Amino acid sequence: MAELAGRLSERVRFEGRDEVRGAAAERGGGWHIRFERWAKVELLSRFEGVTPRADTRQSARRWRLELRDGVRPTLDMRIRWRGELMLPTAIETDPAMPGRIILWAEDWSD
Repeated sequence: MAELAGRLSERVRFEGRDEVRGAAAERGGGWHIRFERWAKVELLSRFEGVTPRADTRQSARRWRLELRDGVRPTLDMRIRWRGELMLPTAIETDPAMPGRIILWAEDWSD
């Protein structure tokens, strides 16, 4: 784990939603902090100019986060970091690198 210690320099917050159903079965509940972790955050692709409205997935910036294994994030969480809001798109562990989680995410606006 010592090889991760110097690289995980950003504090990242993982939030989850508490689902509450009302009498009319409408969804409610807000986002709450589940846990905070140290991570390495890397921008993979930037927003490139104007894209057609129907092609929104290609306009979102993509991120790669590296975390120490422990409490694991899930795809239904959102991530807050330096005012950015991201949604995880993939979470992976590598058997060759035990104790490390790689997470890919895209920008998201609430």
